[in-house]
Amino acid sequence: MKKIKMVCLLTLATIALSACTIKKPPQNLAIKPQGTYDLKSVGIKVESSLPKNAKFNLQFKDDDTKKVIYETTIKTDENGTANKKILLDSKNKNLTGFLFFKPEEQPKNIQDKFGKYGENIRSNTEGYRVGKKNNQKYMYIKQYGTFWKFGKLSDGGFLVFSKDKIKQEKEGK
Repeated sequence: MKKIKMVCLLTLATIALSACTIKKPPQNLAIKPQGTYDLKSVGIKVESSLPKNAKFNLQFKDDDTKKVIYETTIKTDENGTANKKILLDSKNKNLTGFLFFKPEEQPKNIQDKFGKYGENIRSNTEGYRVGKKNNQKYMYIKQYGTFWKFGKLSDGGFLVFSKDKIKQEKEGK
């Protein structure tokens, strides 16, 4: 009888330990940011497949000085959407926007799905990047926001996000 109990206990312990080491399959992650801007403000809308309270880091850099001129964090609502209107002077500046999804900054429920180091993010996600953090392989999302101006006299335009910065052709060439 003792042998049967011992075998049962060892079996349960083995199952419990092996369950902890089962690797989760990669998860799809959809992040679609877009925006508009004028001379004094930028409006951002991010639609995602993430649950409420997912965090995105938003950053704007001056292309000429390479300095960050604005940085903030925005959170998703219950529909996976985040909105932000930012007072930002864009007149006569060459700006690039950046949107980051950093797994280590997410709530526990999101880390459980995508991993603390993003190890469960599917690699075909727009903006997928691989780096190192704390001597671990680290996966995160980085999308570039290009300020896309329409017309020579236009004082505004669209903020177009993609995996890489979009190179714009000069008008009239």
